[in-house]
Amino acid sequence: METEILSDEELVAITGYKPRAWQRRWLTDKGWHFVESRGGRPLVGRQYARQKLSGVVIDTVPVAAAPPPAPAWTPDFSRVK
Repeated sequence: METEILSDEELVAITGYKPRAWQRRWLTDKGWHFVESRGGRPLVGRQYARQKLSGVVIDTVPVAAAPPPAPAWTPDFSRVK
């Protein structure tokens, strides 16, 4: 069963580079979105890679943070001396 993240061998096959720094540079230069692991390994989603390699235009939508909830009550400071 395939994982959701491309393996090291698959990244080498796509980028043509084995050093992770060169893989990251290639991905950045080609406009690929990836997440970097703690060890510096670029993590690329399998479905994303399939879409990029097939030429499908991918519109990325930035995720906006949800507004903070309204407070249930507010303190009455008028009675504080």
